[in-house]
Amino acid sequence: MTTKTDYLSDEELMNLISDVEVNMQVQAPSNLTDNVVASIEAYERKKTVSFCQYCLRVGFAVAAAIALISIVPLVHDSVPRLPAREYTMSEKKVESRDEVVTRRGIKSKDEVLRDRETSYFEETENTIRSYINGLFE
Repeated sequence: MTTKTDYLSDEELMNLISDVEVNMQVQAPSNLTDNVVASIEAYERKKTVSFCQYCLRVGFAVAAAIALISIVPLVHDSVPRLPAREYTMSEKKVESRDEVVTRRGIKSKDEVLRDRETSYFEETENTIRSYINGLFE
C-alpha cells in the first residue's frame, strides 16, 4: 500500500484479486443464508401485520358508518315534528296584532311616539318661552 492514501494501487489490487480467486481465502459465514432469509421473513411479516391493522381500521370504519346510517333514521323519526303552518291555521284562529293591542288597552308604537313627540315639543316650547320672558324682565 502507498503511504499517501489508503487506496490500493492498480498492481496491488490485481494481486489481491488473483490471490482471492486462486486461494479462495474469503468464505461467507455459514449462517449468512439463514440470516438473510430470516430478515426477509421478518420484513414480510411486518408488512403483513401492518396491512392487517389497516384492514381492521377500515372494517371498523365501515361498520361504524353502517351503524350510523341505520340509527340516524330511527333517531330522526323519534323527534317530534312541528305541524305545518296550514294545519295550525286551520286548527285555530290566530288574532292579529291590532286586535290584541286594542283589547288590552296597550298603546301601539305609533301612539307612544306621537305622545312623546308632542310632549317633547311642548316642553321645548315652554323652555324657549321662559327664556325669552327672562330676557325681558
